[in-house]
Amino acid sequence: MSTREPVFVIGNPRSGTTLLRLMLTCHPAICIPPEAGFALWLEPDYADWQKNDSRLPAFIQALFDSRKFETWELDRDSLTEDILRKAPASYAALVDCIYAHYASHHKPDWKLWGDKNNFYLAHITRIHRLFPGARFVHIIRDPRDVACSYLELRDSNDGSDYRPRLPVEIGQVAEEWLENIKQIESGLAAVTSNQTHCLRFEDLVSQPADTLIALCEFLGESFDPLMLNYHKENAALQLEPSDFLSWKRLTLSPPQTSRAGRFREDLDKESAKLIVSLT
Repeated sequence: MSTREPVFVIGNPRSGTTLLRLMLTCHPAICIPPEAGFALWLEPDYADWQKNDSRLPAFIQALFDSRKFETWELDRDSLTEDILRKAPASYAALVDCIYAHYASHHKPDWKLWGDKNNFYLAHITRIHRLFPGARFVHIIRDPRDVACSYLELRDSNDGSDYRPRLPVEIGQVAEEWLENIKQIESGLAAVTSNQTHCLRFEDLVSQPADTLIALCEFLGESFDPLMLNYHKENAALQLEPSDFLSWKRLTLSPPQTSRAGRFREDLDKESAKLIVSLT
């Protein structure tokens, strides 16, 4: 499998994208680092990258200055040497070098790298242009449960600079969810159907093995039971950076079936009805 065919996890915020990332990255052949959006952020300045480009020092500085990239904990000199050795001849190849470098330091037998970032939902076309062979996995969650998660995030605010800023007014939550789903569907419509896979959060938490078996088949890999132990691996290896865990603490627990349909207990009936009417 070529490293030019990465997998991108796409979804509305609070829809299980981190859960899915962790499950995937616990597969021996798949490596998906913590989210960092440098690949698209730096593209405008380096889209015309050429082999042995003299801008490498400037690029490396911009890369290490990128928000959240520090969570990858890579050595600057080692990464620079790797890029010099591989001499990528395009921006896509340059990005590939960085992910491959990360993967090689975490999994000796890796074959597929990936990425997860809710920011990407509005940039599927750009990603597809950069990596024409990329696969996209869209995870979708009931908007009423998404609203519960948004409210929960507000109520547990720890002041972290990394914490997402999300609406909490019910009408705004519903409208944002609908707009995001439309953007995702529009972006994926331009991608060949055999490069896209959609799954439901509710299925992932209630039938994780079956859901992951289907996903692995899409990715051309065999299902590995280690994927179901993501919570143990996360606790042991800190797969999700500690700075993110205050609002992603459930990644330290096995799948919570109670998180599907939680709106029946956590959301008042009028709010639930309003969400249904707007979506």
